[in-house]
Amino acid sequence: MPAPIAATARERLGHAATVVALPGSLTLGGLLADLAGRGVARLMVEGGSQILTWFLAAGLADELQLAVAPFFVGDPAAPRLVGPGPFPHGAAARMVLAEVGQAGDMAVLRYLLGPRPA
Repeated sequence: MPAPIAATARERLGHAATVVALPGSLTLGGLLADLAGRGVARLMVEGGSQILTWFLAAGLADELQLAVAPFFVGDPAAPRLVGPGPFPHGAAARMVLAEVGQAGDMAVLRYLLGPRPA
């Protein structure tokens, strides 16, 4: 965020958060590099379809966990997991199913998104 906006956010949030003004335009790579420089080694990204599309299409996620609920949503306006994008994991570069678990009445699938193990 630009420096003047960051200053206002710092003032409003006080010690509740660390507000950082990144130089130039914000990129996900720049954001992750800044967090890594602050010692963040693992980051859980939980968001709507736009945030998930950005991270997955840019190849910036190494794991994906999907919870499958036991019901259908037939509303065509209902949110989707991701939007259109140039995803690196298509039919020719499939994700690796690492684990199948359960949370209540939902199935939880854990996929690895990095290169396939040898």
